[in-house]
Amino acid sequence: MPKRAFRFPADEKGLRTIVEKLIGQSVSYWEDNRLVQGRVVAAEIKRDRYGNPYVEAEVEEAPTGASTS
Repeated sequence: MPKRAFRFPADEKGLRTIVEKLIGQSVSYWEDNRLVQGRVVAAEIKRDRYGNPYVEAEVEEAPTGASTS
């Protein structure tokens, strides 16, 4: 399952709330030149090399043409 970094304009306290609500939700994101849809299986808060928090999520990609709802 691929891991993806998602960056939200929120402080760490806000990110904790986002992580709790993100698990199990369907997401869409761009990978190269294609729009990928999938479902978040797991998510956690990580820090980049500058100490800024971001969300790293495991995304289960939906088969092409499948509905993620």
